[in-house]
Amino acid sequence: MKKWENYYDITNNIPPRKNIVHFLSKYKLTGNAIDLGCGSGNDTVFLIKNKWNVLAIDASDVEERIRSKLLNEEQKRLKFEIQKFENLKLSKCDLIISNNSLSFCDKKFFHQMWLEIYSNIKTNGYFVGNFFGVNDEWNNNNTNKSFFSKDDVIKLFNNFKILDIKEIEIDKPTATGILKHWHIIEIIAKKTI
Repeated sequence: MKKWENYYDITNNIPPRKNIVHFLSKYKLTGNAIDLGCGSGNDTVFLIKNKWNVLAIDASDVEERIRSKLLNEEQKRLKFEIQKFENLKLSKCDLIISNNSLSFCDKKFFHQMWLEIYSNIKTNGYFVGNFFGVNDEWNNNNTNKSFFSKDDVIKLFNNFKILDIKEIEIDKPTATGILKHWHIIEIIAKKTI
């Protein structure tokens, strides 16, 4: 937990992720969203300040950290739950976002978790997020994390219209300052069935 507290402290005031900003600026929607692996809550806060109702989910209790960034009136649009990906339970929503988190799901449980995500995005709802790619430095024999090729990610979104997909490989530090080779597949998709 201490490791994660350090991460939350370091990332507490970073801007919302570019894919979320791009999505909201392009589609100008509101509704009910879920932020999976919300971390410090920067994406959650951005959604709420843009009139979304958000269920923020994380394995750690970061609710007060998120609430401290919201006005009293805005806090009414926040619900927070502590959940682990391996036994995730969701409710129907218009948007699910998840950045740098889904791949932390134990690979034995990933498809069970993905079915829960897919089942709870309403038809014509959206997914905005990313997955760790197979070339990511953290993909080694000692990990139980979930890694994907771009084709694997496209298959996950079989019943979606893919609106944007990017594959990124870059060497840069983690939030805690450790240099790492990142392989990320970012996707924005609209559920069609």
